[in-house]
Amino acid sequence: MTLAALISVALAWFRPARAWAIASGAAALSIFLIFGSGPVSFLLLGSLEFQISPAGHVEREPTNTIVVLAGHAEFHPDHPFSSQLNRASAFRLLESLLLFQGRRDSTVIVSGKGEVATIIRDVIVLSGVPAEQVIVDSLASSTYESAKNLSSRLGHAPFLLVTSAGHMPRAMGAFKKAGANPLAVPTDYMTKKNPFAAQYLPSPTHLHYSDLAISEYVAMMWYCFNGWV
Repeated sequence: MTLAALISVALAWFRPARAWAIASGAAALSIFLIFGSGPVSFLLLGSLEFQISPAGHVEREPTNTIVVLAGHAEFHPDHPFSSQLNRASAFRLLESLLLFQGRRDSTVIVSGKGEVATIIRDVIVLSGVPAEQVIVDSLASSTYESAKNLSSRLGHAPFLLVTSAGHMPRAMGAFKKAGANPLAVPTDYMTKKNPFAAQYLPSPTHLHYSDLAISEYVAMMWYCFNGWV
């Protein structure tokens, strides 16, 4: 959408190309009106978020391992730890802590890239989870690598997999392909099951939801092409 808008502005300076400028501007506007609308964005992202149901009665599941996939975090010395996590990481962290409260003998495994996983580990420990019960995989730059790195440790024993609801289909597919036995614990829901329950007017928020959904669809296509799911 941004590219089409910039092309429209650039072409508008040249009289012979103004018809193309109008067409490019119309394309940018159409993208915003379509993918920025509530029903479309809820349909795209909601079909991912509600594709996999949460594991029933999680508190009764026979497992003492919680795997949380890191979203994004960035260290800022002048910010509190809570402000170093993005929305996805914060929701996943909170869900992991709630799960731990019901099974205090659990091991929490945080998988992500570099300082992201380390920051989340530090917040988990500061929240009361003993440091010796937290394991960090900081070498995973993708969901596929998280599954690959942890598969030997997890084996075939069931474990609780915590990630954003929209990301859960790809995560479950990757871990199952690696031979693991994940139990879905989705969090960070952004939509509703009924796509028409959204506001109809286009907005940047809805455009963001569509962007997240399309990114996931493209990633799943790439995973399928490479045999990772």
